[in-house]
Amino acid sequence: MQDWLVAWLDQLSPWLQATLICAAFVGITWLGIVVVHPLLRRLLHGDEPSNETIIFSAANFGLFYAILLGLLTVETYQYTKEVLGTIDREASNLSTLYNAADGYQEPLRSQLKGELRDYARYVIDKDWPAQQRGVVLEGGQHRLEAIRQTVLSFEPTTKTQEVLQGEMHRYLDEMAIAREQRLSAVSASIPRLLWYLLLIGAFLTVVFVWMLHMNYISQFLLGGITALFLGFMIFLIFSLDRPLQGAISVSPDAFKTVYDEVMKWDE
Repeated sequence: MQDWLVAWLDQLSPWLQATLICAAFVGITWLGIVVVHPLLRRLLHGDEPSNETIIFSAANFGLFYAILLGLLTVETYQYTKEVLGTIDREASNLSTLYNAADGYQEPLRSQLKGELRDYARYVIDKDWPAQQRGVVLEGGQHRLEAIRQTVLSFEPTTKTQEVLQGEMHRYLDEMAIAREQRLSAVSASIPRLLWYLLLIGAFLTVVFVWMLHMNYISQFLLGGITALFLGFMIFLIFSLDRPLQGAISVSPDAFKTVYDEVMKWDE
């Protein structure tokens, strides 16, 4: 899908996106019934209606196109679930690090907790709005490195402190990995070639409706229902394709929960 069209759609609300996409499919279908169908009717049917061959061809094509729609819908849904799991892991490790910081003595404890709170606020207030625009910021990485340096500055002197230090390093590494996976998901999407194939298949489905020989009321009704379904499916795949971008995107609720329930009271 063209970048300018994606950028324009991202500025709209989800309901307006769905309405416009469905309206475009229905409008094209009905326009074709008025303009293109009479020509196809003369070329394909002549004086005798011959819908059997068209229906047979449409059924075979529809089977393969339905498989494509189903596979892409499942794939994008699964990917969205994976991104949600990645975000939950990052937020969970952040919460664990914050609670484990109580094991350090002052002033290191307050410094580390302050840096973790700052990281959480940055992700919520800066990272997420930028992600919705398809932009990856570097400030979070700088804050994560500052947290790592603070942890590395501590020299354990007891066995308990050594265990604490080892756990802090482990959770920091896990949070860093989850962060990288989250950021890589910002630009991930279905290849453009697949989008072209998806849209061409939708158009050919509409063309088969134009080819049918039937009265106009039935054709408008059948074409409208088919186009409406196609529009909803394209909207669904478009929404799930980029889980961190656009009007319908994964929210930072996991980080907000950690901040509100674990961190906010220490400010």
